[in-house]
Amino acid sequence: IHDDWCHDGTFHEAVTGVLLMAQLFSIMPVCGILAKDPRKLRFSYVSGRAFYAYFCATGIGFMATMALYFFVSKRYNFQKMVTAFFYTYNLYAMFRFGQLAKRWPALMAKWTRIDQTLPPQKDEFERATLGYRIKLCSILVMTLSLSEHLLSIVAAVHYSNNCPAVHDPYEAFFKSNFAFLYYYFRYSALRGFLTKFFNVICNFMWSYVDLFVIKMTEQFWGEQRQKFRNVCDLVTTVDDHISLITMLSISNNLFFICVSRPTFVHTVYFWFNLVILIGRTLAVAMFAAEVNDESKRPIEVLRTIPRSGWCLEAKRFAEEVTTDTVALTGMKFFSMTRQLVLNVTGAIITYELVLIQFHKDEAPDVDLCKLKRIDTL
Repeated sequence: IHDDWCHDGTFHEAVTGVLLMAQLFSIMPVCGILAKDPRKLRFSYVSGRAFYAYFCATGIGFMATMALYFFVSKRYNFQKMVTAFFYTYNLYAMFRFGQLAKRWPALMAKWTRIDQTLPPQKDEFERATLGYRIKLCSILVMTLSLSEHLLSIVAAVHYSNNCPAVHDPYEAFFKSNFAFLYYYFRYSALRGFLTKFFNVICNFMWSYVDLFVIKMTEQFWGEQRQKFRNVCDLVTTVDDHISLITMLSISNNLFFICVSRPTFVHTVYFWFNLVILIGRTLAVAMFAAEVNDESKRPIEVLRTIPRSGWCLEAKRFAEEVTTDTVALTGMKFFSMTRQLVLNVTGAIITYELVLIQFHKDEAPDVDLCKLKRIDTL
């Protein structure tokens, strides 16, 4: 019983709570995440977690399809494209997490083997630190995400109250905010519940992609470790598994930063949302860059070696540290280093200027609240 409450300092133990939270929202349907031994992790296509993920993927897939159809079948509009991108992005993110879930048991087994070759933590506090930092980071990111989502609902309710075509406030809310569905389908309480349920899943996943990249880098925040080559190999293995998700995180945040634009009613929500998006983007870049920073720290020790202690192996080690780029990547297109933060900032400024002009040239959209619905179903 004592062992069940003691921390072993492994990454598998540290992310247990985060994975449990993810599974509430149908992501990462891996069985055995509560087990202390990572060898008990397994993935099954016929588990309850998997069927829950299938259900949510089907619903989000339907919403993505309808958003795309609404975008291409009506007059092209930038806001319709943003909606289609949002649901399509989340559908693909769910697919990538499903692919990662299948490889998660093997990845955690290798991660634990590497952990066991490194110097052990000194005491219980050190072993618990990684888990506490990941939990604190998770609470902060998801609390900000929840605040942003609640504020968006307030802004949406304010807008739907001005909808002249519908008297029922619930129906007005869904017709004004999910026009890509209720332009074609009759509103009902069940359809409204499912629509909002899948929308909440998407909003959670939208933030969880960033959180996942951040927490995957927490393991490398500690002091300089031995077995440098093993740790570098582990970084490469982790990157092979999550590089697509890293690319999704960066590209999604940049896209929504650039397309955000204020209106008179949504000014508070706009600025709050914009600050959160920029903060999340920089947090992902900075936290992921810590992997590269830690990989360069051994050179500080190597430079203190006296001439009498210098040898061929030390020279090889120094060359390996200085020449190898040990970092997470976005599909191998770019490495997550501190230089990327400057590049991301430049990209945000550049594309904001371009898209501001784009918005000025775009014709105003028709008020979707006033569209005539096709009651076919």
